[in-house]
Amino acid sequence: MSFFSPESFIAMMLGALYGALFGSLPGLTATLAISLFIPIALFLEPAVAFSAIIGITATAIFAGDIGATAMRIPGTPASAAYTNEIHQIGRERSPGYALGISALSSALGSLVGVVILIGGSLGLAQFAKQFSSFEYFWLVLLGIISGVFASPSMPRGLIAFGVGMLIATIGYDPALGTPRFHFGNPNLLGGLSFIVALIAFFGVAEVLNNIYGYQKTPREAPKPNPNRSVFGEYFGAGGRLVWKERRLLLRSSLLGTFIGFLPGAGSDLAAWISSNFTRLRGGSKEQVTLSGASSNNAAVAGTWIPALSLGIPGDTLTAIVLGLFLTMGITPGPDLFAKNLGLVVQLYLAFILASLLMMPLVGYLGAAMISTLLRIPLRLLLGAVMGLCLVGTYAINRNPFDLYLLVGLGLLGLLMQRGGFPVGQLILGMVLGPLLEQYLMVSLIKTQWDLTAFLSRPVAVALAICNLLLIGGMLWLRWRQSRLQQRLDEVA
Repeated sequence: MSFFSPESFIAMMLGALYGALFGSLPGLTATLAISLFIPIALFLEPAVAFSAIIGITATAIFAGDIGATAMRIPGTPASAAYTNEIHQIGRERSPGYALGISALSSALGSLVGVVILIGGSLGLAQFAKQFSSFEYFWLVLLGIISGVFASPSMPRGLIAFGVGMLIATIGYDPALGTPRFHFGNPNLLGGLSFIVALIAFFGVAEVLNNIYGYQKTPREAPKPNPNRSVFGEYFGAGGRLVWKERRLLLRSSLLGTFIGFLPGAGSDLAAWISSNFTRLRGGSKEQVTLSGASSNNAAVAGTWIPALSLGIPGDTLTAIVLGLFLTMGITPGPDLFAKNLGLVVQLYLAFILASLLMMPLVGYLGAAMISTLLRIPLRLLLGAVMGLCLVGTYAINRNPFDLYLLVGLGLLGLLMQRGGFPVGQLILGMVLGPLLEQYLMVSLIKTQWDLTAFLSRPVAVALAICNLLLIGGMLWLRWRQSRLQQRLDEVA
């Protein structure tokens, strides 16, 4: 069956709406959406099944921005990298403007990833094979350094990152497999669920902030006008901003694609690194949102590069898709292009259509929905948000213990926000901390604790130099800013 058949197009449309639902609600991830769809996909033609899967993955990653804009609750971990910025844009200007920036940059970023996917799948995948645990260690460290320095207060950002990394140590050691810090509770052996933590720190803490009046948003910030034209804000103002920042969008998309095709990196790491680099350069809220949204969606296409070319999953989603390939009797790898070139071309076309049509459509529907939500009284909206947090948390593992974790982590998030500690850096510690530990321990074990091995490969040396240059440059910029502030204080 051809991609141009009505069945394939309808499957992509339904898959996009299905993915948007899972992506926008806290606790319902893109991975869960794909997992639940696989039993249905087995009974469909390959072209129809993969059209639906591409529609799901394309919109589920982007739809996390809808919850972040409306309630400051990222629907996906990738959206957590710029949740504060996109939420502030929605409050100060309008949800349509915020989601216009996010959706249009996501669509264009995905197109950049698809172009690279089409033009250089085999070459880029071969380059990705050169990355070992040493290169991944320096790459993750680069993301950590950029995240800590991107915090307005570097000491508080470092403390918040340390707290997140400490929370992530609960459960089994990622390198040695030994249990730790579980305090005899079997519910903690698997560690704290990252999705539960995400809902607690951004959802429950936000509700408690509003209830007890500790919200840090400036009082003079204008409230969004529900009567403002959603279409004009979404396509007009949002589109003009995206066009104005087209160079930033291209750089972020290329960076996201590069990180995406590295096996195991994925869109989460791409969003954090790209948005943090923009913060380090003093970018505005709009620029941070644009860079994060474009890079994480470009990474989605990037994860398919090693999957199609080498049969190596770039992330959890492509691992599930590879399993579906094998179940249907299709072997991913170099032979895929020789034996099933027609299917590969249809996958490329599905990506292009999902980027050009599905993402903007879902974003516009989300902006219209949020504009309606603004008319709901705050108390009712807070109650609905808390209900979604509870339902989403329980739906992950169906374990009542997760509800206790939700409350405890939510109180911790409230205390950190009141103390001025950035929650984003805490989440960054939970994301990158375990990866840093894993790559460090694996590298040390296989080299018998030889630290010089971290500088034994050309790419590793280049990444190490990038880390040193980043530290030196950021320290110099902070010193320069402090001197400038001192001069301004003296003049005043």
